[in-house]
Amino acid sequence: MMTALLRLPLARLLRAPRGWLPIVGWSLLAIVSALSSRTTGLTSGADHVLRGTFGVVIVPLLTYGVVSATLGGVGLRPAVRGLVTLGASPQRAALASIAVAMAASAVVCGVLAGLVCVIAHGASDPPLVWDVPASFGVAFVGGAAYAAYFCAGSAIGRGAMRGAFLAVDYLIGTPGGFGSLFTPRGHLMSLLGGSTAFELSRRVSSIMLVVLMLVYLALAVRLARRPR
Repeated sequence: MMTALLRLPLARLLRAPRGWLPIVGWSLLAIVSALSSRTTGLTSGADHVLRGTFGVVIVPLLTYGVVSATLGGVGLRPAVRGLVTLGASPQRAALASIAVAMAASAVVCGVLAGLVCVIAHGASDPPLVWDVPASFGVAFVGGAAYAAYFCAGSAIGRGAMRGAFLAVDYLIGTPGGFGSLFTPRGHLMSLLGGSTAFELSRRVSSIMLVVLMLVYLALAVRLARRPR
């Protein structure tokens, strides 16, 4: 049953060229930023790009695009309405769409982080044999956490709160502030080598990022089964 429920969000994500445009655009921006860092000769180019353009701009906006494409540009409940009409439970249908968005976001962000490391690598950056897997892992979890976060926003009302969640992440998620505890931004930036999230150690931030992912996943599924 779950396999059948996965087909609709997968089809939306893979077969809608319009939905892929922002994803491709943000990915190209990450690559261009890495190339620019390499050509300017920065000795810590990978670190500079990951803590800068990639972590601040690319990951949140890329995952936002993935979630939007997976849900067909609407909210979570409207996106699964057809499946629910055919007899699927709202929570299972919602979980399938969220799982596709999280998996796609995690893979794209992880691969892109590894690619940025290779392209922008400088003499002062950690050895690629360590830096690429570490960056991949952080971006993988960060992408999944952001996808769950935006799915939770998409489950409120008709889905317009997805944009509000993006704004909240930028407004209160800055590392160092108390609000960074509750959105993915602060923890992701901390793990990419930036400022710590409200003075938490990076080890704690790695745990918090997973916790936030699970909390927003559960919240999105719960909101999806509420009566309209």
